Formats: sequence, structure tokens, C-alpha cells
Amino acid sequence: MTDVTARTDTTTPETGSFDTTLSPRPDLRMDADEGSSPMTARIERGLRESRSWAEERTQRAGETIRAHPVRSSLGAVGVGVVLGMLLRR
Repeated sequence: MTDVTARTDTTTPETGSFDTTLSPRPDLRMDADEGSSPMTARIERGLRESRSWAEERTQRAGETIRAHPVRSSLGAVGVGVVLGMLLRR
């Protein structure tokens, strides 16, 4: 049986920072600065870049929705109708 504990902190990491609290075994995690393998360093860099990209896209989507609320709502309704028709088949 796996010991599962709930995450109790509600703080969010800074934009672009790597959240180390998601590591299942922090004692086994090696930072790129501590002499980890080049592959681990590349993976960590890729994860940081991916998170940064996703945060940027989320922010841009929010700005677009606030700038054009009617168009965004109609687009969401249209996507919902199409998905509903596809799932009904």
C-alpha cells in the first residue's frame, strides 16, 4: 500500500520557477547544480520551459477572452455543440 498524504500548502510557486514539492522522493531528487546527469538537466530545463510556455499562453488566452467576451463565448458554445454532436454518434 502506498502512503498518500494531502498537500496542505496553498502557496503557488513564482512564475517560471520549478516546483520541487511535486517530487515523490525529495531526498532522491538531484538538482542540475549538484552534478546530475546531462539528461536530467535537459529534462528539468524542458519542464521549466514548458511550464513557462503554458503560463504565458494561459495569460494571453485570458487577455483575449477579456478583450472579446462575446466572441469567446460564442466560440466556446460552438466547440461544445460540435463535441456534443461527435459524442452523440
